[in-house]
Amino acid sequence: MKYTSDGRWLHIDIDFLFVKTIQEFFDEYIPSRKVQHLLIQNKHILLDGNPVKREDDIVGLKLDINIYPETYAYEKVELRPDIIYEDELILVVNKPKDLLVHSDGNEEMTLSRIVESYYVDKNYISAIPIHRLDKETSGLVIFSKSVVFQPLLDRYLSEKKIRRNYLAFVSGKMEPEKTMTIDTAIGRDRHSSGKYVIHKGGQSALTKVRCLACNRAKNCSVLLCSLETGRTHQIRVHLSSVGYPILNDELYGVKSDLCIRMGLFAHDIEMYHPLKEDNLKIEGDLPKDLEKLYLECLK
Repeated sequence: MKYTSDGRWLHIDIDFLFVKTIQEFFDEYIPSRKVQHLLIQNKHILLDGNPVKREDDIVGLKLDINIYPETYAYEKVELRPDIIYEDELILVVNKPKDLLVHSDGNEEMTLSRIVESYYVDKNYISAIPIHRLDKETSGLVIFSKSVVFQPLLDRYLSEKKIRRNYLAFVSGKMEPEKTMTIDTAIGRDRHSSGKYVIHKGGQSALTKVRCLACNRAKNCSVLLCSLETGRTHQIRVHLSSVGYPILNDELYGVKSDLCIRMGLFAHDIEMYHPLKEDNLKIEGDLPKDLEKLYLECLK
């Protein structure tokens, strides 16, 4: 897609689209009927500067969309997000350990509040996380900047057009390049609040694993884990169930002085970008303690 942006508005060159009507454009890029309706009703989508109807032919005309149609009341905080990537639609930030992505009802600081503060002077940007990480997990989180395109990003996540890969630092020795697929259902632990277990009656869960490195002397390995589903604590439960518990995972792992955090890092994101019409791969830098341990495992 060929486009330019100007403040809140996206200007799209129709000659580079493979759709012919407004409704076909909606079906391809804005799957929410509610958002479609609001764009038309509030005149936030225009053809050659004029309001549109769903059946309007867009070929040869100029298409403009207000992709930031709302305004939010953001609070300024002192912390700033560690930004890895940003464009018109998404912001990718590196979440530190021991920080919630969004509020669980208390007043503690969250990653969402930090990101919202970053946009306090551009409070038309939505700053909504499209997925989450456990509080103890560090690494990459994607935020949707446009409420108009957020339903498409949600669909991409469910259709596996957005893939998240993790590095897990675990106890136990696995041969480098060895692979495994863990395909066992996960359910709540009835005996421990907030904990999950392998359970036949739980939700299906599938994790693909490949060993990147192993330090036999320290009895630890570094595993690349790719999620095919997104269950709560999925990687943590799955790895523990096959004898590779994550270092310093208080619920499912083993205590270790090899690193100062839980050994799970959301390392990279692979996704199809609807505006750029290309695949992106966005990688985060390992925290210093995990980077040091990784290098030790490569020796």
